[in-house]
Amino acid sequence: MGFFDIPPAAIDFIIDGGGSAITTGEKGHVRMPFAGTILNVALAADKSGNIVVDIWKSTLAGFPPVVGGSICNGSKPTLSSEQVMYDEALSGWTTSFLEGDFLAFNVDSAATVTRVTVALTVTRS
Repeated sequence: MGFFDIPPAAIDFIIDGGGSAITTGEKGHVRMPFAGTILNVALAADKSGNIVVDIWKSTLAGFPPVVGGSICNGSKPTLSSEQVMYDEALSGWTTSFLEGDFLAFNVDSAATVTRVTVALTVTRS
């Protein structure tokens, strides 16, 4: 890495059921502070369990993000009787984003897990 190379950044979003199993539905938004590309995604839960998280993207003008704006295209971050997962292939994903884009985190299904972190590693354009 050269002097002017910018290292990857982390965009983390925590979904917390407040001590109870996480429920389905949209859990919140993150505004992207710069343009870039998603390199990988990881899920880390408080306990072994099941959860499927979809990530939706929109521009400020198109806010709020909706299911039609899914960036995962059928390859959603998923825990299946496990506590952690990591995916750098991102098969089918729309990985690019612009400064000011919003990402929404939607739980499609969940069982047992009461807290999960969705961790995206991104680079700046």
